[in-house]
Amino acid sequence: MSKTRHTLQREIVFQTVSQLPGHATAEKIYETIRAAHPAVARATVYRNLRSLEEAGRVMRIEVPGGADRFEVCARNHYHIKCNHCGRIFDASLPVLPRLIELEQQADAAFQITGCSLLFTGLCPECRENQEDGPQAESPR
Repeated sequence: MSKTRHTLQREIVFQTVSQLPGHATAEKIYETIRAAHPAVARATVYRNLRSLEEAGRVMRIEVPGGADRFEVCARNHYHIKCNHCGRIFDASLPVLPRLIELEQQADAAFQITGCSLLFTGLCPECRENQEDGPQAESPR
């Protein structure tokens, strides 16, 4: 594969991540790209997501018990996962810069380069649905 094609595919992956609403899974990103570019392989999308993450252009949100999600790195922020519907939301909380400083002090052997914090709870929609009556089993 030529370097130009590799760069073009990486840019297609980046543009797809930036255009998808919310926090997309790698599979959703692949499906979206595949619809417009049927020749692009799943491995190509995953490899380019990893490269974009390493370059600091996209952020991987690790979701315990679920598929990792991706978004464009625009600013430091935290996330909230709804325990019922499984969606990921940006948390409207100020970033705590001292958190990394505290971690540095706790374990000086590591060079801390970032922090990922995932809150869990119920989104407003799921809370409202639970208040309205019995809910179906959680898909997670």
